[in-house]
Amino acid sequence: MAAEGMQPIFDSIMMQGRLDHNAFSFYFDNGPDGSKESRLILGGADPTFYHEPLLMFPISDQYYWSVRATNILLDGKDVGLCPGGCTVVADTGTTLLTGPSDKIELLLSQISTEQLCSDFPKIT
Repeated sequence: MAAEGMQPIFDSIMMQGRLDHNAFSFYFDNGPDGSKESRLILGGADPTFYHEPLLMFPISDQYYWSVRATNILLDGKDVGLCPGGCTVVADTGTTLLTGPSDKIELLLSQISTEQLCSDFPKIT
């Protein structure tokens, strides 16, 4: 998403043909040792930051970088957040986790807000 009349930087890079592959990946690190080695990789993915298989998803809405999800799990358990599939947005530029109010309320009802971040359930 870009300001009106502006071209997003990644779109500009792709149009210039500067990449081997018109793809990007990101790696988030919040290591237990306090490391913060997160990366944004343009042109593909760095195999040192993932285990096979690498999953790629087609974009369903280029405006928001939306993809279709088959489910959303909390610690590997289906808690009814995405029945029959739903659209999700890969937004690495925000600290927010948002969605329809009823689904977020359902998610929050499953999580103790007293937990430390290191004890939070895994959302996949």
